[in-house]
Amino acid sequence: MISLAGRPVGSEHFTIHSSLGRVEARGEIRLDIEQNAKAVSVQSFPDLVLDSQLHPLTYAWNQRGPQSSRLEVDFRGAFAKARYTTISGSEDDRDFALPPDVMVLDDNVIHHYELMIARFLAMGGGKQTFHVFVPQEALPSVLTMEDMGNAAGGSGAAAANLRHLLITTDVTHIDLWVGEQQQLERVSVPTAQLEASRKK
Repeated sequence: MISLAGRPVGSEHFTIHSSLGRVEARGEIRLDIEQNAKAVSVQSFPDLVLDSQLHPLTYAWNQRGPQSSRLEVDFRGAFAKARYTTISGSEDDRDFALPPDVMVLDDNVIHHYELMIARFLAMGGGKQTFHVFVPQEALPSVLTMEDMGNAAGGSGAAAANLRHLLITTDVTHIDLWVGEQQQLERVSVPTAQLEASRKK
């Protein structure tokens, strides 16, 4: 469940599976938002393919609703090649010079944090710096992830077993709570009043 300022605004369903040395993360996100004083429902469909080390190979994102758009990024060459299909239907092609270990962390795609957690834990935890790319904003960035130990991330006895990871950027911080199987249980972005919790 995804909530904004304490009010439920949508949900995300996703699958992450690996085969033939690749990992694919696909999702369906539904948000009920207000545009021009009208309630509208927007659906988006992110599809990220990575290699076995969780480095991105390709990414596609489709949005359906009153304003539909699409983007595709191919990370496999010397430059990441992105194609943005805008609301009007016009195409915008761009090249980005990104480091080979960049991670995709797109807007409003919660399960991308779960992939980042997997990379973080595979590299030993502690405190690490990641290069990230936000496709919808065409924006490269850098963030730090740090293990803050066990901390309550909700109510009930199970909350005591959650691990608290803190993401810090130049402009904000993001709190993640992770379960014993490395699954993301809760995300909080205080500056945006955004929270997402895994449905039990």
